[in-house]
Amino acid sequence: MPEKEKYGPQITTAFIRACTDYAYLLNRGFPERGVLKLTGDRYRLDGDQRTILYRGISSKVRSDNRRVMLVNNLAGAHLLVDGYNVLFTLLNYRLGKPVFICTDGMVRDAGAMHGRLRNQSMFAECVQLLIETLVQLKPAATTVYLDSPVSHSRQHAAHVREVMQSNQLPGECFVVQSADWALKQQPGAVIATSDTAVMEKAGAGVIDLPRQVLDTAYGATYLNLGELLAAGEVDDAVDNG
Repeated sequence: MPEKEKYGPQITTAFIRACTDYAYLLNRGFPERGVLKLTGDRYRLDGDQRTILYRGISSKVRSDNRRVMLVNNLAGAHLLVDGYNVLFTLLNYRLGKPVFICTDGMVRDAGAMHGRLRNQSMFAECVQLLIETLVQLKPAATTVYLDSPVSHSRQHAAHVREVMQSNQLPGECFVVQSADWALKQQPGAVIATSDTAVMEKAGAGVIDLPRQVLDTAYGATYLNLGELLAAGEVDDAVDNG
């Protein structure tokens, strides 16, 4: 099946070329924002395509450093969850936004909610799926942090606590000013976030919770940017041969 048909209209020949150029320039130390504008304008990428590039491709050094932090086993671990970071990825998948595997091995999305959550019933479904998945992963305790600037965060926290209790998942949900800051304060815990700055400060590993949920609940298929880049390098070698 052609990549465009499998993964959506964002995957064009121009986009694949843009990915290759973007990665090439990052690996040579050029700044991300400048490279994004350069490649985005050069290949006339739309907003989703630019977001996929920016969120999905990092330099090889940074990608490798984050990839070695990934863990799958939570049995007996204390888990800290960047709640909206995880739940918004699930919600964006449900809303049909592009979701993809990045060069560091993490699943991220091209949605842009900016703290505005409109579909409350679907959000509640995502909470249920997340908690059910955590029950199967068996962490010793789970602490979920929700950012207070997001609308209705206190109501969301109450709902998360209720679902945790009804599923007998040990832990708590707190509303804090910054979930990123809260995660950085406990280096001995496994964290669940796709925020690169927080990942790079993790001391006990990072788990890709959205991928765990999406694989289990939906058998999701993703655009894999690492594979796309590898295929692009092969194509370039053929073209230049």
